[in-house]
Amino acid sequence: MQPLPGWGLPWWSQELTASALKLALCLLLLGPPPCALAQFLCREEEYPVGTECCPKCSPGYHVKQACSELTGTVCIPCPPETYTAHPNGLSQCLPCRVCDPVLGLDTRQKCSSMQDTVCSCRQGYFCEAEDRDHCIMCLPHTICQPGQRVQRRGTESQDTVCANCSLGTFSPNGTLEQCLPWTT
Repeated sequence: MQPLPGWGLPWWSQELTASALKLALCLLLLGPPPCALAQFLCREEEYPVGTECCPKCSPGYHVKQACSELTGTVCIPCPPETYTAHPNGLSQCLPCRVCDPVLGLDTRQKCSSMQDTVCSCRQGYFCEAEDRDHCIMCLPHTICQPGQRVQRRGTESQDTVCANCSLGTFSPNGTLEQCLPWTT
């Protein structure tokens, strides 16, 4: 059964979402602060401070002083060896990653105030362990032994694959992709 024209649901009832209902219930039961759901009211370009929403700092900056009713957010540049890659409400910038040669890492791109350091595996190494799409440890490629051939050369993401030479063939040092036939 359809409602009569002009007798439908009011405009605001169609706009309510689950989070708005939760917020209303929270405010009703707990009062304004410390209701944690209040942070959902901030826009993408804002961050919550108590029950207020403050403008975020730009990439490369962090919050020195949160906004108030009379002032906006005070942002300052990230100090050396720190960064923020996105608009943020951080009180400190994030420390730059260190590419440790002991872990087989080289610096591909140095850290800037807006981008973390990019590490890569040293020449002759492959990535053994990752954290969120960043290599954190590289190991040397396997060296094939005499009597083995290189089935697949190692890359930055995969180790070398060795295969034993078949009967009647040999590899003197394990660096060949094809084993050599025995000669008599």
